[in-house]
Amino acid sequence: MKEKLDFEVFKSSDMQKKKEIVRSLGIYELRGLARVLGIKSPTTKVREILIENILLTLVNGKPFDPQVSRKGRPYKKLAHIDSIVSMIANNPEAKDVSFDALASFNQEVPVFTFRDSQIITACGVLRSGKLSTYFIDLKRNFHVFIPEELVEQKGLVTGDYVEAEAYKINDSNQYFSEKLTKINGILFEEYTPKPQHRSAQVLPSEFFHAGDMKVLKGGRNVIINSEPLFLDARLKELLSNLSHDDADDIFLGLDLCFEDEIFVTSKNFISFSSQYLSSSSAGFDRIVDAINLVSRLSEQGRNVNLFIYDAGLLLSVMDQKFLSEGRTPQESATVLKKIVSLAEAREEGTTTTLIASIKQSDIENGVLKNDLIRISVRI
Repeated sequence: MKEKLDFEVFKSSDMQKKKEIVRSLGIYELRGLARVLGIKSPTTKVREILIENILLTLVNGKPFDPQVSRKGRPYKKLAHIDSIVSMIANNPEAKDVSFDALASFNQEVPVFTFRDSQIITACGVLRSGKLSTYFIDLKRNFHVFIPEELVEQKGLVTGDYVEAEAYKINDSNQYFSEKLTKINGILFEEYTPKPQHRSAQVLPSEFFHAGDMKVLKGGRNVIINSEPLFLDARLKELLSNLSHDDADDIFLGLDLCFEDEIFVTSKNFISFSSQYLSSSSAGFDRIVDAINLVSRLSEQGRNVNLFIYDAGLLLSVMDQKFLSEGRTPQESATVLKKIVSLAEAREEGTTTTLIASIKQSDIENGVLKNDLIRISVRI
């Protein structure tokens, strides 16, 4: 990012689109954007004033309420602020971004206005930030915050899968948990974090059988499906046989019809799914959490089977998400590459096995052909 921003890059973008993007940002993203635009004292301004100042700056082509040059400690630029500027500028020359940048978490902060007496159970994948640690409940999509003393006590990090008891703390769908019951499938009292390690990769060579199907352990596998999951005999047989393998079974499938969702919940999977006609943002949250969990479990030396239902639909949901933010579908390919890269056989004998189902009509999808089908075993 240049120290003085070139406002010429903003002239080609539609003002209404700018307003939509700016108003969708969180307070920390707004402050970061105000800094690079040269607006004075962004940390002292409330959200609506920041939005107003930013939009006036973009319209006028010069900073509103400009910063005064002074000595002092330089501010820390947000890791994804360049991507935000590119979205607003509609800059076609913006560089590709990494999965980590695309999956940057908003700096969520719990807001306590009351304590509900009702205790509910919730589960999800931790997201650790500088200001808070929380997860998004996999069934009801609300945020559950974890006290930092528990995080430090058990060495919790982004990607840990937790089950918790929580109570509601406000009317903004936020909950708080003072009691975790399980961490990565282990009882809270018995859980001890293992040191993170990355074992050397080796060539996958072992198969497990599911009827007449052979699945390469530690490899990338694809299966063609032509029916909804709950009707597809080969998919049902494959999923049933996965449970016989000594591994953590993870299911990732978006926009599921009611019947498919019921079938998945009947299996002993950690399921990252969204219901039919859910928002693309909710679907993307499921993708990010699934990737982070698989990465975390593999770092802990666990065997993992990751089953992706309808990879073409997965791409479609991501395309909707990124296009709604003024981005390009190229970001979907970045995330898919991250998913594909999870599959590996490791030196100590553990594996992360990827199994993706694809509809016949999606076989010619350019992204799938380049990043999944080309380098996978056909089941």
